[in-house]
Amino acid sequence: MVGASLAGLRVCESLRSEGYDGRLALVGAEDRLPYDRPPLSKEVLGGQKDPGFAELTRPDELAGLDLEISLGSRARRLVPDEHRVELEDGRSLGYDRVVIATGARPRNLPIAGTDLPGVHLLRTIEDCLAIRAGFGGSPRVVVIGAGFIGCEVAATAAGLGLDVTVLEFLPTPLYAALGEDVGRIVESIHRDGGVAMRCGAAAAELRGADRVEEVVLEDGTALPADLVVIGVGVQPETGWLEDSGLVLDNGVVCDERLQAVGRPDVLAVGDVVRWHHPGLGRNVRVEHWTHASESGSFAAGQILGRHAGGDGDVYDPVPYVWSDQHGQRIQILGLPEPGDRAHVVHGAPGERKLVVVYEGGGRLHAAVSFNHPGRLMRYRPLLVERASWAEAEALAAELGP
Repeated sequence: MVGASLAGLRVCESLRSEGYDGRLALVGAEDRLPYDRPPLSKEVLGGQKDPGFAELTRPDELAGLDLEISLGSRARRLVPDEHRVELEDGRSLGYDRVVIATGARPRNLPIAGTDLPGVHLLRTIEDCLAIRAGFGGSPRVVVIGAGFIGCEVAATAAGLGLDVTVLEFLPTPLYAALGEDVGRIVESIHRDGGVAMRCGAAAAELRGADRVEEVVLEDGTALPADLVVIGVGVQPETGWLEDSGLVLDNGVVCDERLQAVGRPDVLAVGDVVRWHHPGLGRNVRVEHWTHASESGSFAAGQILGRHAGGDGDVYDPVPYVWSDQHGQRIQILGLPEPGDRAHVVHGAPGERKLVVVYEGGGRLHAAVSFNHPGRLMRYRPLLVERASWAEAEALAAELGP
């Protein structure tokens, strides 16, 4: 397992729990025990929890898995023809099967000033603690990007009483994930939480003498800033695979069983895999916690021969993600697609307790809940079955407003 976060750890845990007693090696670039990333933009960032809260396993639990562990050892190269993983420290590890679980890294902005002190990306515990330290002294915070990370960081900072502005190039926060209509609901939640939300605005430059002092927009407006967090998405960590011969296209391209194209002895899981989703009929890459966990467990079954090609033996999940912002819980089942129509079927936007379902091509594609988890989960069986829009309408009528 190359990658010692959730997905890589879950492969190890699943293999051992299902009786595999052979050699297992876990390689991780960070010199830390495997840890969870969602708390880094919420409880740990806000200071409610210590970094240990994010740890996925205790030392004794990890020891019980009987792993050959190499933490602080970044992979340099994969040589599939020789069944070898080369590490930057000069070591070379042989394998019968290798699982790529290297995740993704934050994108930076291609503008001046991103190297100034006070400008941060968020991926690791060290990143989180640096931002948390910067929150001291009541800084003026500018968050660039209103995806999940940007929204959660903004909500956490606002919860600490800080002056927070969010810049988003697209029309609404979470526009790519939820579309404009539902994005407006998210925008209203942030405004009510004290965040200055500026959508349709792009940063052109970061300025400052010894550290960041302002964010200059493309229209020339200058926003004062003592601390900037850039959250404009991530890119799969595949640079070390460039000369491996694997098919790389926004991730490691795999089949419906998470096997790399043309290389059944190479699997990929978590944020780094772009696989053929049978139910959707296309290649997808998903960056959510549940996918990291589920794909790790599936890959373990694939290694053990549990998924040998029979009916149902494909990785065909209904994606699920949640996000906590300003005390509101947003949950998403499925993948809304561009052009989908969003319908509020339970509750109302002003109540902040509602369910929205997405219709496209006569089918139900996704369902989103704001603080209404029970109703949301009633739509999961329909999403598993790739139900028609008529079936979704019938369920909504049965459940009532």
